[in-house]
Amino acid sequence: MEMDLKLAEAFALIMRSGSLTRAESQTGMAKATLSRLLRKLEEDLGVQLVQRTSRRLAPTEAGRAFHAHCEAMLADVSGRWKVARDDVQEIAAGAKGRLRILSDNHFTTTFVCHITRLFLEQHPNITCELDAAGREDSPHIDDVDCYICAQPPDLPDLVAKRVGQLSYALYASPDYLRRNPAPMRPQELTAHTSITLRRPEFAGRTILHSNQTSHPFVSRFSISTNDYWVMKTFCVDGLGIALLPDFFANPEVKVGSLVKVLPEWKPELRRIYCAYLRQRYAAKKLQAFIELLSESMTDLDSLNTYVASAIARPNEMTLPVARL
Repeated sequence: MEMDLKLAEAFALIMRSGSLTRAESQTGMAKATLSRLLRKLEEDLGVQLVQRTSRRLAPTEAGRAFHAHCEAMLADVSGRWKVARDDVQEIAAGAKGRLRILSDNHFTTTFVCHITRLFLEQHPNITCELDAAGREDSPHIDDVDCYICAQPPDLPDLVAKRVGQLSYALYASPDYLRRNPAPMRPQELTAHTSITLRRPEFAGRTILHSNQTSHPFVSRFSISTNDYWVMKTFCVDGLGIALLPDFFANPEVKVGSLVKVLPEWKPELRRIYCAYLRQRYAAKKLQAFIELLSESMTDLDSLNTYVASAIARPNEMTLPVARL
């Protein structure tokens, strides 16, 4: 026999009221309907649950036992219903659930992880998952709530909301500049080694701009990598000059392990986007995260505190920071 909640509810109503007439007046359910449900319940159970008199319905011993089970079951259902209702309402309100974030690798362990921390402080009942893009085990954008990137993919129903922009500059370590005279003009970069991304964010040749003119960034030799952290560490270790986001290099500039090269020459500002599938934006948790992300772009420098340190060399003093 499959459970029929309507039958249990009808029987509990009849037992609480003591008669079909009072049950009808208290609940608004027709007496004929209550009587039919009671007969069906007895037929399904194969037992008599009530003794019928002209004035009232008295439960049999089996009826009393079944009534106790019904009340316990209905109370459990009511409690679970409330929990379920509260749960889905919290999810709909953005106060509970899971938020999956995908990010370009040079944002993940710097800017985005700090934004995620701030978001969790404001929404302690939400679970966040943060993954770096461009790896074999990276989730597809269809499987995440949003993707923080410099170049949104061209996909149907994908919305790319601009949340800010990054400034870039050329950087080198003091050690590298002691061994290689600092360039005074962009044309002199051809005498230097550069550290570049294998998949550069700036499509084609990188153009540096000053107040009056522009010039391509061309070096003598290039050391390439597919990771911004490796790129910055190579730069700190004195292997060459690197074009890095200013916020990403600022911690090293503050401790003196990197300095700007040709500071008046910069590429164009790089836009940063939060991309998401259109149907996902209905989730209030995503709306709250994107709002926090946009607000935090103005505090970008203060949110990046991780410092890459130089390789310790004999007879050289290194900075007292942890190597990442």
